[in-house]
Amino acid sequence: MAILLGLLCACGTGLQSSPPDAGETPKEETLPSITLEEVAVTNHENGALTVRVRGEDFSEGSLIVMTRRTLVTQVVSSTELRATIPPVFLEEREGLYLEALTTSVQYPHGARSPRLGFNIPAPELTSVEPASVPMGSPDPTTVFLYGKNFVRNSMVTFRGVMYPFHVVSPTSGVVNLPPMLTLGDEEFEPIRVGVPAPISADTNSGWLRVSVPFP
Repeated sequence: MAILLGLLCACGTGLQSSPPDAGETPKEETLPSITLEEVAVTNHENGALTVRVRGEDFSEGSLIVMTRRTLVTQVVSSTELRATIPPVFLEEREGLYLEALTTSVQYPHGARSPRLGFNIPAPELTSVEPASVPMGSPDPTTVFLYGKNFVRNSMVTFRGVMYPFHVVSPTSGVVNLPPMLTLGDEEFEPIRVGVPAPISADTNSGWLRVSVPFP
């Protein structure tokens, strides 16, 4: 009995204390902020977008996340990521954002960039060829339109009438205007492309002249 009491006294209250605190679970760290360097339609058939993101400390296996959805990501370098956004990811349209995620020796518990707001890119019209077409032609008049972010099922508006736009690529397409065009009220008249989902917007106006043909 004396020996047992001696052992208890030597140990003190340690036998009744809780085990030492193992510490909190390591937290995910924060990557430097990212910037959106480029976003454009790269598939005119389905409207898929490609984004190029700049930042720091990217490594093999880094990912771009769009509003809680992981994108198939290409790591170009430690400062550049690229990814494709399927059209279905754009259905929400409001509150979209991008993040970059990575895990590396530098960030063994993972790191995430601050959120970057994302807007669906508008289509653009940069040139109209030819810029002048003859009036009174008995055949449809073919006009080539060039720009960016064109997708199929787009329509061209000229003189308040809509015509099918035959999209060749995200940057070009063809419209056939009706025969027997007449002179307009203005020398140059606006022509624009209306693009459906996922963009759902009109381009800026290009300018087309209907002129009197030379005799």
